[in-house]
Amino acid sequence: MKRWVPTISLVAVLFAGVTVSSVWGDDDDDRGSPKLSVTVAFGAGLNTGGPANHHVLPGIIHVKEGGVVNFVVAGFHQIFVYQPGKRPKDIAVPPSGTFINDLDGLFFQGLSPAGPPPTGFSNTQNRVESVSFAEKGMYLVICNVRTHFLNGMFAFVKVDD
Repeated sequence: MKRWVPTISLVAVLFAGVTVSSVWGDDDDDRGSPKLSVTVAFGAGLNTGGPANHHVLPGIIHVKEGGVVNFVVAGFHQIFVYQPGKRPKDIAVPPSGTFINDLDGLFFQGLSPAGPPPTGFSNTQNRVESVSFAEKGMYLVICNVRTHFLNGMFAFVKVDD
């Protein structure tokens, strides 16, 4: 009887592992092939000021053509995605101010953290913003908050078939 309990426990653990991997998908496999849905950290989740929260992980995001990138935004950040061909050095950064607002070649503009949207939620709260990529290419993603971008808060979305 005592041996039966561990066997059931082992079967339950193995079944739970299969269930979890099927729910979460295979975004974390190490084969390097693009996925249809990818989750990305946009900020460190610290909701604090300073460079510790100013990064996008991973730096190169692989997604299949027609796929979606789910940006998990932590706090006061704004996602700007540019059409293929734009590079960080091409961003027109103003000498001062809170935001960059370079609209040249803009593909997607995320929620502004400057004020509450009509729904009444605060845009500085953690949230998820999903962006669909229908065409192949290398898209530059930046944080539109000037000091965040200057601290290196940018990444690339590589869309492949």
